[in-house]
Amino acid sequence: MQDMRTAALLQSVLMITSVILVSGLVSAEDSETVISTDMTWSGEDSVEGVVRILDGGHLTIEDANIKMIDGSSIHVDEGGQLTITQSTVKSQTPPSAIASMGYWDEVNMSKFKIPGDGISGPFEVEIIPIEGDTYYSDAAHIGSEIFNLNGSSHTFSFDNDAGDVWVGLTGYGSSPVTVGSITITTQTGGQTTMAGSELDTVNMKSAGTLEFGIHVEGEMQSSFSSVIGGQVFVEGTLSADNTEFDRVGPIMVGESGRIDLLGSTSFVSSLDDHDIQAGPYSEIFWGEGVVGSGGLIDKWERRVAGQTLHLDAKYVVLRLSGVGPQEATQEIFSDENGTAYVNAGIERVVEIGYADGTIWTESATIEIITYETGWNPTTSGIGNYGGGVVNLDWSDSIVLDSGTPYVEWESLGITEETMTKTRGQEMPVVAGLANRGSAEALLYFTCEVSETGMEADIGGYRQARIGPGESVEVSFGWRHSQTGDASLTCRILTPTQLVSDDAFGGGSMTTETATWSEPAEDDSIDVVSLLAAIIVAMAIAGFTMLRRASDAIVEDDDDSDYSCLLYTSPSPRDRTRSRMPSSA
Repeated sequence: MQDMRTAALLQSVLMITSVILVSGLVSAEDSETVISTDMTWSGEDSVEGVVRILDGGHLTIEDANIKMIDGSSIHVDEGGQLTITQSTVKSQTPPSAIASMGYWDEVNMSKFKIPGDGISGPFEVEIIPIEGDTYYSDAAHIGSEIFNLNGSSHTFSFDNDAGDVWVGLTGYGSSPVTVGSITITTQTGGQTTMAGSELDTVNMKSAGTLEFGIHVEGEMQSSFSSVIGGQVFVEGTLSADNTEFDRVGPIMVGESGRIDLLGSTSFVSSLDDHDIQAGPYSEIFWGEGVVGSGGLIDKWERRVAGQTLHLDAKYVVLRLSGVGPQEATQEIFSDENGTAYVNAGIERVVEIGYADGTIWTESATIEIITYETGWNPTTSGIGNYGGGVVNLDWSDSIVLDSGTPYVEWESLGITEETMTKTRGQEMPVVAGLANRGSAEALLYFTCEVSETGMEADIGGYRQARIGPGESVEVSFGWRHSQTGDASLTCRILTPTQLVSDDAFGGGSMTTETATWSEPAEDDSIDVVSLLAAIIVAMAIAGFTMLRRASDAIVEDDDDSDYSCLLYTSPSPRDRTRSRMPSSA
């Protein structure tokens, strides 16, 4: 008889094994269960470790009650499928504490109810925060009274027939105040302990740790089921119809994820102030019959983190307006790499689907305050680069490259057909420049002798002012002090503020080769020599004339007094003696 029982048992085991092998291929290595084909779970069961549904695999949980052991998870790879039908997937230890929302006003203040109705005589209530937390400068509000909360617990005393008591909670600043549990002690010594999650609350959220996860990169479908106390990540697609998410929120929907909430799907006691947290471009469908956690817990939030702006220049000052739910104004600047961080790189909310059905969406702008470079200094009158005010979208990285110039060479050539000059003569050159950008530029270029790399004599830096979409020509002369063949290479000087030298264009261009020769020798006398000869001749002639005049005067003294009187004036005392007789 014993042998027959053993044989029957072995036969049953083989049959069960065959069913498993037919329904799906399962392997377990290092606490990981891999599902590569179709498999169905039903009835009472527990999951410990990692369950991975591969591409082509399909796990169906139907008419089941699955307990997820702390630290366990289900991963649905891209191409894999998870279907939950008329089942419960529940954490071994779901969050059991509650926390306040941080509001101080009477309308929005977080409250919980002490169930005192039906208690005869006076009673005490001890509140204990969540494990690992203490009360510090917190406050409890009961009617018009305020009680200071400090330490690891606080006890309230109530008179006979106090009934149900609502307790408001406010934290230091806007920090949350937690309630892990309360213990009611009656006059007779009876005690009742209730977890925070068991209490009636207003404007409070769940608190605690989500001990299991469902990661969806493929597809997950849930209908007429419950998911309790776990974290759900969606990078693929999640479709929930008549499904309850209890202490699950927020469901995290990635940038490429989509979530469809249908039928009477509901959220209960989210752990944050929203039921869904999504990326800026995640897809969310919230059906008309879907119910959120309600109160101050929003249906969804879209968030952006680490958003950066990228410019061609460093130290550009920008003003951001309408940032986040507070629609704040911020002034930021680009760093050495031309990068500016929106909201200092900190995550911010860009859209809120409120519990009442209204939707707020960020509509922020970027305004250029200071964007000056060597091509548009204040004195130029060109104004700031950057294109003025633009919308701030939700992209992780935004490039601000509008409203800037982009200058290129069109031509650089010698204008004479005969490209031959004597050493020291000026060679005529014309530079053609074009601005392909959307802003004016005031720039300079310099030139060097291509063959030697030495600075060329072009009369200093050459200037050009070019409007957007324009082309200009700059004429100048090139003198070369050496004989032989040479060409000219000219280079646009770009602003030092640029992160990349070629961000605004620039570059260089080279002329054709020209030839310089020594001046030709001839029989003509140069100007300097001619002037020297004239001066010497004039000096000799002058000396000769003076010598001859001196000899003539000496001869006249010797031969005749009359001749002498021709060059002198008579003395008054000589008048009577010089006067000749009338007969004469």
